[in-house]
Amino acid sequence: MQHLNPYLFYELAAKLHALFDSSTQNRVGDMFAPLSEAQALLDGWIKGDPFALESSKNDATRLLNKLGGLFNKYFIDPTSKQLKTPTGEDRIDTHELALVATLVAKFEHALAAELAQAPVYAAKKRGIYSTYDLIENAYQCFSAEMREVIPEAALTEFNVAGRALAFGLGTASGMHLLRAVEIVLKKYYELFSGASVAKTERSYSIYLKKLANLADEEGTGVRPDKRLLQMLAQIKEHYRNPLTSPDQSITTEQATSLFALSTAIITLMSEQIIDHQNEKEPGKKAKNALSKVTEAAEDDEEDSYSFSQKKAG
Repeated sequence: MQHLNPYLFYELAAKLHALFDSSTQNRVGDMFAPLSEAQALLDGWIKGDPFALESSKNDATRLLNKLGGLFNKYFIDPTSKQLKTPTGEDRIDTHELALVATLVAKFEHALAAELAQAPVYAAKKRGIYSTYDLIENAYQCFSAEMREVIPEAALTEFNVAGRALAFGLGTASGMHLLRAVEIVLKKYYELFSGASVAKTERSYSIYLKKLANLADEEGTGVRPDKRLLQMLAQIKEHYRNPLTSPDQSITTEQATSLFALSTAIITLMSEQIIDHQNEKEPGKKAKNALSKVTEAAEDDEEDSYSFSQKKAG
C-alpha cells in the first residue's frame, strides 16, 4: 500500500503548462528551467513515481521524447555534447512549441481516462484516529518501551487491523485485533506460568483459566491482575466468541471501540510483563528507574525559566 500525495497531480500539470507561459515570449534563455523541470517530473511519472502510468504511458513517453529533443536542440552543443548557454534574444520555434502543446493535450486526455478508473479512494477519520495514522502508524499506540516486549507478530496484526479500520472493514479489523490480543496473551501467560505453552493448550479459555488460578495463589511478587483478566474475559464473550461464527459481523463503529479496548488491554499486559521482568531482574528495574530520573532531570533543564527583570528606564 502506498500513500499518495494529491498535490503531485497538480504539480505535474503546473510544470507542463509552464512551458507555454506568455511572459517568457519563447525566449530560449527563459525556457531552460521550464524544460528541465517538466522533463524531470514527467520522467519520474513514467518510471512509476509517484503513480504507475498504464494506458497513458505511451503518450507520456512521446511527450518526454519531444521535450528532450527540444532541450538538446537549444541547450546542448552538437559537437562537444556539453551544455551551452544561449545568447541574445534567440527564441524557440513557435512550430516546435505547437507540437509540444499537441502532445501535452493528448497526454492529458489519456491521463484523464486512466485516472477515472484508477484505484484511488478517500478514507475518512475513524473516531479520534486519523486515517493516515491508522494506515501507517497504528503500532504507535504503544510506547517504544512496550513495543520491545510486544511480539512482532502482534504488532503486525495490530497494524493490519488499523488499515482495515481505516477502510471501513469492521469485521476484518476486529479479527486482526483479537489475534493481536491473543498473541500478547500467550506471552503474558508464559511469563507468569514459567513454561512454554504446548500446542494442545493454545486456547484463549485455557490461558484465562490458568491465569485466574495464578492470580489467586498466595505469595509475594507480581501476579496476574484480576481486573485485567476480567477485561480479557469480556472481550472473549462480547467479540471473540461471536466472531467465530461466519454469520456474525461487527460494524465499523464497534470495531473502533474494539480498537481502543484492545489498545488498553495490550498496554496493561505489556506493563505487567515489564514489571514481571523487573521483578526477576532487580538490576534492570534500578536501571530503568535511573533512566527515568535522568530523563526527568533533562526535561526540567529544558523547561527552566529566567525570572530576571529588566531595569526601569
